[in-house]
Amino acid sequence: MDIKKGFTLSEVLVTVGIIGVVAALTMPTLVNNHQRKVYVTQLHKVYTELSQAAIRAASDNNAISLDETRFNSNNANGTINFLNTYFNVVQSCTDDVSKCFATDYKTLTGEDFSLQDTTAAVVLSSGAAISVFNNALGFDEFGNHGYLDMQVDTNGKQGPNILGRDLFYMQLYSDGKVAETYSTGYDDDYVDDKFEQCQTGDSYSGYGCLTKIIRDGWTMDY
Repeated sequence: MDIKKGFTLSEVLVTVGIIGVVAALTMPTLVNNHQRKVYVTQLHKVYTELSQAAIRAASDNNAISLDETRFNSNNANGTINFLNTYFNVVQSCTDDVSKCFATDYKTLTGEDFSLQDTTAAVVLSSGAAISVFNNALGFDEFGNHGYLDMQVDTNGKQGPNILGRDLFYMQLYSDGKVAETYSTGYDDDYVDDKFEQCQTGDSYSGYGCLTKIIRDGWTMDY
């Protein structure tokens, strides 16, 4: 007499139940990790495009750096012309930044966060919004690298509209470097201190989150 082995209905139900519990516990973490990777991918894309644009602008104008081109702070509309020339701009909103950026932003701790007044703002074909609020190109006579202060929403008006998630502050330097402040590197204490300020929006213009992401190998572990 052949005896066929198998699982009883109760055993199957217990197994399915265990799988369901494990899935319920791990799924939120997997979703959150995936979303963090999406945020970083969007950020890195804009970061790279800004650097490449500055280098191209200098080359196209037979210049050493961006501040030696017609896009520097001594030229009227130099910044907006730079953005329109080297990016695929689908909308300009210098006259009204709310056309490009969300109305309300929050910090990582849930506090309200206000954008800087803009001097040039656009939306790119990728959906990212860039606003320049300080054009300091031309400061090189003091031995500094000229730069553009920027606030970047990597997915425009789409959520979550949170500083450190899809909203970041950065400086584009005349030699093509993109950073929060010009330096070859930061020690861990400096990065952690600036990141703490970024979480609450206490640092100047929201700087701090980009430096941490770069230091951590382009990962968002917060």
